[in-house]
Amino acid sequence: MSRAVATMWLLLLLCCSHHQLLIAQADDRTVLMNWNNPCEGYVGIIHDGQLGYVGSTNWNDAASKVVCSSIQCGNPVKSQRMTPPWPFDKFWINEVNCTGEEAQLWKCKFPGFGVSHHQKDSLRYIQCSHEIELSLDGFECAGDVQYSVNGGKTYSGYICADGWEKKDADVLCKSLKCGTAKEIVTQQWLGWKGFRQKNKMMVKCSGIENVTHLWQCAVGERSSCQKPASVICTGHEAVQLRGNTSNVCSGQLYKEESGKWTPFQNNITDPDKWCQQMHCGTSSDLNGTDLTCSDNVKVVLKHNNTLSKCYGTVYVQVNDTMVQPVCGSSWDRKEAAVVCKELGCGKVHQHSTWTNKQTKGIMDNVRCSGEETSLWQCRAKRDHAPFQCPSNVYVVCTGSIGVRLKDGPGKCCGRVEIQHEGTWKRVSKKGWTNQNSETVCKLLDCGHKRENLKEFSQGSAEFLNGTLQCPKNNVAHISECIKHNVTLEKKAMAMAITCEEHKVVFLKGNKPCSGMVGIEQDTKTYWLSGSNWTWNVESANTVCQQMHCGNASNHMHINNTNEGKSIWKDSYSCSSNTKSLFDCQKTQNLSSDHEDTIAYVTCSGKITANLTNGCWGNVNVCLGKKCGGVCSDGWGNSKAVMLCEDLGCGNSVLKATSTPKESQVIMKSVHSTTETTNMTQCNFVTRDENDINYKCSPAYVVCSGSIKTKFSKLNEKCSGSVEMLYEGKWIPVCANALKDKNVQDTICGELKCGQASKLIDYFGPAGQGPFISEINCFENGNKLLAACNMTSQKDACKPGVLQCSDWRKMALTVGSACKGAATVLSEGKRSPIFFESWTERMGNMLCKHLGCGRLKRNESKYVLQSPTTTNFNCATVNDSESLWDCGSSNMESQSKQQLFIECQDEPQIILSEGCYGEVKINNLEVCATNWKENYSDMVCSEINCGGNAVASVSHDRMPQRNKDYHHVRCDDNDYYLGQCKRFKGKCDGNLVSVYCVGNVKFNTTEKCGGQIEVQYRDKWEKVCSGAPLGSEHLKKLCKEMNCGGHSGIQSKDNNDKVKSHLETTLKCGNENLDIKYCLHKELCETSKPAEIYCNGYEVPPTEPPKIVANPLWPKMMAVGLVLVVVILIVVLLRICKVKRAKKGQNVSPGRLSSKEDGFESGSYDEVMSKSNEMAELNRTRFRSETEVFAGNDAGSTSSFAYDDIDEVAVVQPLTSQADTTGASDGVTFEVYDQEENYDDVEACSGIIQTEAEIHAATQPATESDAAAPAGSELGDDNYMQPRRVSQS
Repeated sequence: MSRAVATMWLLLLLCCSHHQLLIAQADDRTVLMNWNNPCEGYVGIIHDGQLGYVGSTNWNDAASKVVCSSIQCGNPVKSQRMTPPWPFDKFWINEVNCTGEEAQLWKCKFPGFGVSHHQKDSLRYIQCSHEIELSLDGFECAGDVQYSVNGGKTYSGYICADGWEKKDADVLCKSLKCGTAKEIVTQQWLGWKGFRQKNKMMVKCSGIENVTHLWQCAVGERSSCQKPASVICTGHEAVQLRGNTSNVCSGQLYKEESGKWTPFQNNITDPDKWCQQMHCGTSSDLNGTDLTCSDNVKVVLKHNNTLSKCYGTVYVQVNDTMVQPVCGSSWDRKEAAVVCKELGCGKVHQHSTWTNKQTKGIMDNVRCSGEETSLWQCRAKRDHAPFQCPSNVYVVCTGSIGVRLKDGPGKCCGRVEIQHEGTWKRVSKKGWTNQNSETVCKLLDCGHKRENLKEFSQGSAEFLNGTLQCPKNNVAHISECIKHNVTLEKKAMAMAITCEEHKVVFLKGNKPCSGMVGIEQDTKTYWLSGSNWTWNVESANTVCQQMHCGNASNHMHINNTNEGKSIWKDSYSCSSNTKSLFDCQKTQNLSSDHEDTIAYVTCSGKITANLTNGCWGNVNVCLGKKCGGVCSDGWGNSKAVMLCEDLGCGNSVLKATSTPKESQVIMKSVHSTTETTNMTQCNFVTRDENDINYKCSPAYVVCSGSIKTKFSKLNEKCSGSVEMLYEGKWIPVCANALKDKNVQDTICGELKCGQASKLIDYFGPAGQGPFISEINCFENGNKLLAACNMTSQKDACKPGVLQCSDWRKMALTVGSACKGAATVLSEGKRSPIFFESWTERMGNMLCKHLGCGRLKRNESKYVLQSPTTTNFNCATVNDSESLWDCGSSNMESQSKQQLFIECQDEPQIILSEGCYGEVKINNLEVCATNWKENYSDMVCSEINCGGNAVASVSHDRMPQRNKDYHHVRCDDNDYYLGQCKRFKGKCDGNLVSVYCVGNVKFNTTEKCGGQIEVQYRDKWEKVCSGAPLGSEHLKKLCKEMNCGGHSGIQSKDNNDKVKSHLETTLKCGNENLDIKYCLHKELCETSKPAEIYCNGYEVPPTEPPKIVANPLWPKMMAVGLVLVVVILIVVLLRICKVKRAKKGQNVSPGRLSSKEDGFESGSYDEVMSKSNEMAELNRTRFRSETEVFAGNDAGSTSSFAYDDIDEVAVVQPLTSQADTTGASDGVTFEVYDQEENYDDVEACSGIIQTEAEIHAATQPATESDAAAPAGSELGDDNYMQPRRVSQS
């Protein structure tokens, strides 16, 4: 009995505690109070945050329907009064009257909350049709919350995630006996396929205390809900398999306990459950706690659709058939870290997502804790079939990143390269720091940094999309230094360094590929021990192969007792397949004779180095039978100087002006040591044969010994523009480069021309680059050009012209420019060319030297009477283009025959008008830029137009802009214009015109007397009367004009002489015997023309003055003008008279009689009718002031006819009165004379204007205004009233 009582009180306590359902200031809500089923129980109302009950008074089925409907429990099944097993005293509603359509019970009619009294012996108990069951769609104690209304037979829908809170999840987990909520999942992770089609129920437990069932918080369905409520309860067991890296779904089973993963202690009893929970299918094999599921799953990475290691797009491979990507929604670094750890690829370096809407994925919304052994074990959205993927994920793990020093002579020296995403990439030099070098050397076990490498191969790999910025603290991996998203410059340069532990092997001997074996580390040199214990054929072969010298043909050692050299600290044991001494195994213990000997080897191979064009060209290195170029990036000036010295091509390197020809590059770089004395002793870094993308320009060297020099003039020896044979091309030397006397002497000495004599201004066309811009020759005694340093430039400069002491020149005399006696000119000497041994080939060469084309004929013509002659002999010289190369010898003359030669291209020198005009060479004009006066004399003499030209004649014809002309410069030893230097080019000045004295003619204005006139160009012109001519010259002038002698009269004083601006004068010196040679071009602006009167002068007869008939039209026009003026004056006077007569007279409105107008007479030729007159006045009422009335208008005072006046006055309207009040309009006219003012006529005072008002009636006249004013000439409707107006 006592036990039953105790049980009853326990149940009562539970019920009481259970039913203290409270809402803190929430909406009113209906609940059914029961232990398990939220759709069956006692009807309660939560109002004002307190639980109360509902009375049964007037209760009916409609009220029960409202209750079941409002709590989402279907329809009522049973309704009755019952007494609950707990005390109750609060009633909220009683006497309720419902129709069944209300949404809530309090929407029915009732007296009010707590108003109606109810008996407290029973409560209303209702059972609704729904049997609610909640479960998790997923796994045990984890999944999306779904509900059933038929006790779990079928599930109607899901709880909506809107407003879903941990408190709600706790209620659910507790009701499911799953503990409390561990995590509320907000991302989709279980497919949600049925969610879209099923119902979505909203729950709202906020503010409600002591909820026992989640359905008590249901508030209604919501079709707009987007996702279901999801929860992982603490009762959920998370498991994973470990131990098999090739299959996530195989291994030892682990479970999570208190945040730690521990292996299962007991045998697995339900393997299918765990396989399904791990998305691994079903159980396939079970052995204790080791489980293998039916699916084979592993995570892989792909780059460009190819499997990659430690970098790439993340994929999941299932059963070796399906490989699908992982989607990137909510992807973060934690998920990427799981991938890198799973694949054994270290840590995450980079991770990113990229949009790919065309891809279907296998996982999305991945969320990892970081403790998983595989990405497949992380929580994620999965489905049985691939689904649309919004984006893919890309991961770069640190395991894919590495660092190395490439293309150096050892692993601790070379170009810095970073392995990133499967590719070795160069690092930009910009922004590189010493700390970066220190870090790289340390990570490569190469000690500390030493120096940056200057001469190395730039390589052809792409640059890293970023830079290195290593921190000062300890760096465990090079990935810690990489900074991405750094903009690279367009022409980035690679970075290369040398570390402290860098060391190289070299051979020191007199021949390539043989010598003592040396090792250089840092700046110190060591020698390999020649102990028999370690120095054997294998070690010798390794050294030879490392030096690209084949195999060892002989190995030995030399005694170090006398040498006293430092021996390398290590000895090596090499095998037959090692390629580097430092790859051999170090011996543990050194032999006792380690310091006594030095290893020495003679290799079977051979190394040679040369330049493709002798002393210039591409560097060519042969390693045995394999020959090729060296990359210019790994080549330096020190190697170039060494190679030039090895080849005997000078000891300096010149700047290249040409681009090297393409050639096969087999050497990436060349490295020397402090012991290197020959190019063959260097270390060569060869190109990998598999590196097909390697591109590099070949090394190109121009040794100073490749330079040769010459003078450009073929007809001169030891003089001319200096040219250098530079890279196989003759290029000019700038004048500034020849300023130094030592340079001049070196060039003259190189050409065996003695000492430098002088520099000459350059004459010729502007050259195109390149040019030798600078030459530095040192005092070396031997004057070798190969010892000089030279600099070239592409910009144009003024070429330098040099003449040496042994200068000589070939010329033709006693003939013309291309025809005459052959002579050699030198300083103060002339030496005829000897005819003996002369050949046609030599004649062609001489014609070419003279610029005269090919040989026409050569012969001996003159008997020599000269102390010496010059003899040329080209019989032994076959390929020379210059006669000077054939040698010459001076011999004493013994009546030898001199060479006479005639060439084909004799230049044609003419003047355009015979003996005057424009100078033309081969029918082309000459520019006056460099023209001198003596050139004009030379032309006149050459064309037989007198020995001189008229002095100082200007060159005034302008050249055409786009035409080339001759430019000429003559030397002292040029006798014909055709011998002078010339070239064609644009002319910036005028063209040359020459006027020879042979064309001069004299005359006088009168027969044999008067002003002197001269013609030397295309006109006769007077001459200046400057300095008076002497009597002899006057006689010569008279004689020149065939006028006998001079009369003795210098000039006559005629009054008609006027000053003239003259351009020509006569100036005769005592030495002038021909008056024509006295003519000069000289301006005289103030002098009067010169005169002369010869004996034949005849005074011209005096002629009567000629009467010149003047034309009559000017006089007639003058008379007519006077008549017009007189007429206008008369008109003005008459007008003034009329005005004066009317002054002061009152004119009343009325008719204006012609007898009262003040005119003595006035006959009218035409008089308008009154009607016509009025109409005309109306038509002209608003005419402009410039309009002129006809002279016969009746209303005009100028309408009178005069016998002596033809002009009429002009009438103009002054104002318009169209807007005046009354029945009449008024127009004012101004009468004025067209000839307004005259100096001799006084204007009438006071009367300047006359106005007339014209009135027109617009309405029929009344009696009061029917009569027109007296004196009016117009009709009844119109009248005109004159009035005077004075002008202010």
